[in-house]
Amino acid sequence: MVRCVFQHELTSTVSKESVTFHNHNIESLEDTPVAVYLWNSDNNTISKTQVRGSFNLEGNTLSFAPDFPLLEDTEYVMVNNEDKKVIHRFSLPGNEKSELTVEAIYPSSDTLPENLLRMYIVFSQPMKTSGNLENINLLNDSGNTIEGAIFNNVYELWDATQKQLTIILDPARVKSDLVANKKLGRALKPGRFYHLKIDNVQDIFGQKIQSVYTKSFYVSEADIISPDINDWLISPPKPDTQEELTLRFPDAIDRMSLLNKIRIRDQNGLSIDGNISVKNKEQIWTFKPAEPWISGSYELTVNSRLEDPSGNNLNGLFDHKVGSLKNDQEGLVEYLSFKVL
Repeated sequence: MVRCVFQHELTSTVSKESVTFHNHNIESLEDTPVAVYLWNSDNNTISKTQVRGSFNLEGNTLSFAPDFPLLEDTEYVMVNNEDKKVIHRFSLPGNEKSELTVEAIYPSSDTLPENLLRMYIVFSQPMKTSGNLENINLLNDSGNTIEGAIFNNVYELWDATQKQLTIILDPARVKSDLVANKKLGRALKPGRFYHLKIDNVQDIFGQKIQSVYTKSFYVSEADIISPDINDWLISPPKPDTQEELTLRFPDAIDRMSLLNKIRIRDQNGLSIDGNISVKNKEQIWTFKPAEPWISGSYELTVNSRLEDPSGNNLNGLFDHKVGSLKNDQEGLVEYLSFKVL
């Protein structure tokens, strides 16, 4: 909570991700609660919808970071919660909106396994976070929708930017010996073509996608081989450079696993900062350090939850039999060493 004394000429700098308030005198960071609400322009009142987020004070800079991006064509108010007095009204500056498009779908390969578990759809704009799954369908090669193929989760699985949506193919159909699998079988059949169709979805500005987007792919036999770090090929960089370290995999790895489950540390156990890239249909991982490499020994730390697109991880198959996992405990770390010489 923030106690503030605001002058009449209070102004703000507004972006989708933050609001900075100017011309204020701050007494302390205690006691008086300040909050942000939507403003009801129809009757000039504070709405009941509070904008979730956090205030931060650094020196003379007071800022507000919303949990989700602010909307265009929407007015907000900062309110003193003790007396519900409006302290300041603000909105995003008027900017021309970019057209809503699908930027990518992962896995990016045009051939996917029968037991595919998940896909990621990346949009060009932050999206509304509900009501999208009804406009995303899996079609067979006859153009018919495969009912029940996409798992209809209670909450849609969006990343923090609200641009990437995770689509899960119903695990009960993917995993054998479950009721849904026995009655319906897997949604995908090897040797056939399928189409993921995206239509009529909306971004946070109310824009709909301009044309139907379709990813077509061929289905191969089920992937029943777990990833194994011993099969990975490492291409070490040269010392005193910022060359990329490169990992090559015999088969595709889940993109989000590649971005989040592999880290690098030096011979002193310190983490190395840098940028990760995923290439070649998720079969190449590269790391460019923030600082030049120093000659010596390094170690890749890989969380065993790292998966392939079928959900098989370093510890075993997604569709595994009881007792067949390598370790009873998931999430253990595996290590792969390399040297920079």
